Amino acid sequence: MQNIYICLVLLIVWPLTGGSQPYTDTEGQAAWAKLQRQPLTETSFRKSCDLIQDIGQTDLKLAYELLAQYVPKVQKTGNRQWTHVLLINWGKGYESLARFTEAEPIFRKARDNARSIPTLYGQAITYTAQLYMDWDKPDSLARYIALGEQVAGAANDRETLAFMRIFRALSRQRQGQPEAMRRDFDEAIRLATSLPDKNALFMAWYNRTNKCLTNPNKQMLALDSLLTLTNDSSLIRKPRFYERTTVYFRNPRPTILYTLVQLNLLMTDYDNAGKFADMVYDAIVRPNPNGPLAPYLNAEMSFVRSYQGQFDQARALLAISRRQFGVSEVQIPYTSYFLAAGLLAEQDGQVAKAASYYRQSLTKGVTAGAFSRFPPELFYARTLVKLGQYGKIQPLLTLFDKDIAANRYTAVGLYYYEIVANLRKAQGNLAGYGQALDTYHTIRDSLTNLNQYRAVQQIMARVRIRDKEQQIERLNAENTARTAQIQRERRFYGAILALALLTIGLLVLYLRNRQMRARQQEQLQQSQLVQFEQSRKMELLQGVMQAEQNERRKIADQLHDEVNSMLALASLNVSSVLEKGPQDSQSGPKLEKTQAALLSVSATVRGISHRLTPLLIERYGFQRAIEDLADSVNVSGRLRLETNVVGFDDPGQASLAFLNELYRIIQELVHNILKHAQATEASVEVVENGPFVTLMVEDNGVGIKPDSQTDGMGLRTIRSKVAYLSGVMEIQPKPDGGTLVVIDQLRLPEQIPTTMHTIN
Repeated sequence: MQNIYICLVLLIVWPLTGGSQPYTDTEGQAAWAKLQRQPLTETSFRKSCDLIQDIGQTDLKLAYELLAQYVPKVQKTGNRQWTHVLLINWGKGYESLARFTEAEPIFRKARDNARSIPTLYGQAITYTAQLYMDWDKPDSLARYIALGEQVAGAANDRETLAFMRIFRALSRQRQGQPEAMRRDFDEAIRLATSLPDKNALFMAWYNRTNKCLTNPNKQMLALDSLLTLTNDSSLIRKPRFYERTTVYFRNPRPTILYTLVQLNLLMTDYDNAGKFADMVYDAIVRPNPNGPLAPYLNAEMSFVRSYQGQFDQARALLAISRRQFGVSEVQIPYTSYFLAAGLLAEQDGQVAKAASYYRQSLTKGVTAGAFSRFPPELFYARTLVKLGQYGKIQPLLTLFDKDIAANRYTAVGLYYYEIVANLRKAQGNLAGYGQALDTYHTIRDSLTNLNQYRAVQQIMARVRIRDKEQQIERLNAENTARTAQIQRERRFYGAILALALLTIGLLVLYLRNRQMRARQQEQLQQSQLVQFEQSRKMELLQGVMQAEQNERRKIADQLHDEVNSMLALASLNVSSVLEKGPQDSQSGPKLEKTQAALLSVSATVRGISHRLTPLLIERYGFQRAIEDLADSVNVSGRLRLETNVVGFDDPGQASLAFLNELYRIIQELVHNILKHAQATEASVEVVENGPFVTLMVEDNGVGIKPDSQTDGMGLRTIRSKVAYLSGVMEIQPKPDGGTLVVIDQLRLPEQIPTTMHTIN
């Protein structure tokens, strides 16, 4: 089985993600091109680094392409610090995604660039050792550990030296030297303990826990204590791209939680495994659902949900993972995806399909960074038993002969002996079947009892926490009581002193208060006079407007009821002559012209009447009047006018004078559009909302300036009417062309009862 290296593959990475603004490819390239036209300064360099980091949130490939363009440009400046920032981040970005062959030459350039600067050189060597550790290149790793210790010793760099001890300890494990490994971890902890940056200390403790403690329960206890260290500010920082040159432990808290998921799965405690998995998912995926880690963690969550029996969620998560990988299923480069797919196929009774998935999982690389520490060979062997392909099983089981003793009382041992028992039974080896079955039940009972014990311990821990909280509450209550007593005493003595000062102050305030009241009384009287004058002016203005409206109505009635009737009668008489036939041959055309003239006069008089006071408002309502106005405009063919009137259903809600004024405002705005806007389309929207009315008029014409100093007579009249009606008017150009006029806060006056006219 594979070992976990210095950090979990999925969590302890240094990708280019973590910026603040996501970009599309087009936006990112446009921003990059604009930025590269600027001179190369510290400011433009940092902006370029930020842009690369932000683009890396959604497109790592594009981010690496920009780095490849930018590094040569920066190298020409001779600034080794800038070049170091770019090369280190470029290399560790590739290394964190297991693209080792691409990372190796970049770290070589980083070492060459930093060779004359000990601090930078130590950082480059540290990342190089990290590369060969994860790449499993023991000879290269040993060479750079020795070089790193030499450089760190000469520069008295305790942090780099601590990292070298961690790498050496991990290499000892691969060489089968557990005691030497423990000593190197202890030395790394000693070197890192006094450092203000806790990354090396955390990395040493974390790896010591994983490598030196073989009991999963002890590992969980140790990891629980490490959670406190994850709160240190040096561990939870999120540095920008140009700050990322020193080694730091990325996502320390999610990493601990990740390992707890592994251990709980290993101990078959699927409920707790699911809870810790949710915490990891919330910390890593939810803030960046389409980040580079999302497809991997969605596959891991599908695996956990299957073991929890939540198969619908498992299928949904696996579908998301497949879509995010963006390749055909057989090309997905991740073992856990195929393990999760196999579990779902088994749940559906498709054993052959599950076996195919498990077989593919054997070719997808190591499983050290997965939630599950179960070897994929066990899953494959289990389906082979169900398929009756016994000849393929024994070679798979042979792989575990050395490790099964150390992992007997875990899920690995449980599944191993379950497979062995089923295989022996199928082979007719009843004695072997009985032994394997007994071992299987012993392991299962042990795990069940252990999980029950852990559950009891968790309950007891919660009880202890509750007792401590109650004790703290009591101490806080006592402290609060003592503090309150001291405060009461202070207030008592302070009150005595304050009374003396208060007496003097009151005398001074009394005199000042009298003066202030006298001034306020004078100001109040002046304000009342001003308000009275304004009210009187308003009443006079309303009276004038009402009188004007009444006069207009009389004129309109007279034009409509008398003149129009007479003209209609004349037209009727002329039509009668035409019907009887004139004796003179010229009288017919003359009468026809007379009739046309009379009709024109009638239409003109009707139009004048309508302009003086729109009778449709009084007789059919405001909405009908607006629609009639739109019909008149649309008939002309010059402009398409759409209207939308909301409200005005209650005839008593608004006075006729108010509606007439509102109609004239709209009429004047439409007239301005026809006269000045050169528009083809326009709209009028009037909304009654309680005691207020809002009017919006817009067109697609050439636009007008909102500057009131350029208003014509019509707009100045409208502004005056709006101000009188306590409204607010705003004229502004639309982004896509045209003009938008918004009149808001027009207050509806109370209805004045009037005698309604009827049309026969």
